[in-house]
Amino acid sequence: MSPKFPLILAHEIAHDADAPVGPRNWGELWHTWGWEPVSWLALILTAYLYIAGLRRIRRASRTGGGVKRWEAACFALGWAALFVALVSPLHPWGQVLMSAHMTQHEILMLVAAPLMVLGRPLVVFMSAIPTAWARALAQASNVPWWRTTWGVLCAPLVAWLIHAVALWAWHVPDLFDATLRSERVHFLQHASFFLTALVFWWALMTSRSAVMSYGVALLYMFTTAMHTQVLGALMTFSKTVWYPTYLHTTQSWGLEPLEDQQLGGLIMWIPAGLVYVIAALALLAGWLRESERRVARYEAQHLASRAAVMLAILLSICTGCDEMHDRQVSEMTGGGNADRGREKIAYYGCTSCHLIPGVRGADGLVGPPLQSIGSRAYVGGVVPNTPQNLIAWIQDPPAIDPQTAMPNVRVSAPDARDIAAYLYTLN
Repeated sequence: MSPKFPLILAHEIAHDADAPVGPRNWGELWHTWGWEPVSWLALILTAYLYIAGLRRIRRASRTGGGVKRWEAACFALGWAALFVALVSPLHPWGQVLMSAHMTQHEILMLVAAPLMVLGRPLVVFMSAIPTAWARALAQASNVPWWRTTWGVLCAPLVAWLIHAVALWAWHVPDLFDATLRSERVHFLQHASFFLTALVFWWALMTSRSAVMSYGVALLYMFTTAMHTQVLGALMTFSKTVWYPTYLHTTQSWGLEPLEDQQLGGLIMWIPAGLVYVIAALALLAGWLRESERRVARYEAQHLASRAAVMLAILLSICTGCDEMHDRQVSEMTGGGNADRGREKIAYYGCTSCHLIPGVRGADGLVGPPLQSIGSRAYVGGVVPNTPQNLIAWIQDPPAIDPQTAMPNVRVSAPDARDIAAYLYTLN
């Protein structure tokens, strides 16, 4: 920038007809508002879009469509902060008191901007406009050049740098005085403060995909707090008035120009610095929580992997045991098949007299239950429990024990082997 540019700019706008007149006392303050049309239009339009979009989302979804109450509250508070900073009596008050002007800037950068980022209003705004417009905007935001540009702007270092440059450049005395003489330049200053702050807070408060991102955000938050506090300290301890326009506007408020400047420096130094400290502590807490979650997730994954290995080993052992047992049962019963045996139990009506696990409808109480029959010492209470005796009993119970109540239902030899094979699986 040419050294003469700020002087030329100040000269060109020295007699700007739109320059507002600041209040001279408390009585005038409450009747003096900022009437910059672009600010009013932006506030009205954003409020309308948010309310309309939120209503449409809530009508379409009983759960609010993903818009949380605290997000809506953040947007409302951020919008209110913009109202206070841009159109309330604070705006014209900043024309006569540097401390009020500094308060206005801090509200824009440290209250409105982070609240707007937390409120995520773009999703709601897109719901308020016609679907065709929203689709066109979504397509436009996906073009490569815009995605690249936005990605560069949201890189923490770039966001930090442009915000720092905007902050320090506008406090150059000639440029700062220019904002007091022209409402248009004043609007440009506020827009650059707010927009660069939005990008700064967006870069630091989103993309929490890695633990190191918290560390990076914490670093840039700390350095921003440092350089803004340096600027505030320079104002506070300066022996000269930086901005000549305030030389003749502070007396009616009971302040000398240098005292007003020192108060403005303190506002940038202490309260503003406190906001950065609180934000840094929040990031630190998030970093610790994320670290704890990662450790817990790692331990859970480690335990899960070990459990999976053990389960696989046990399943393989159990599967091998089951297969071995099935082979043994088949060999003992002369080639009997347990799966066919379960079907034959139902076919021959055994289900009406016995309780037999694994067979649908086998809940009869006439005969003894057959669970764990393979571990019993006797079949029917009269002959040793061997595969041959069990098969013979299934085929013709009265031939083994004439006193038995179990009838001969003429089970074939192959079916008897299959039934015996199934019963031996009930150990």
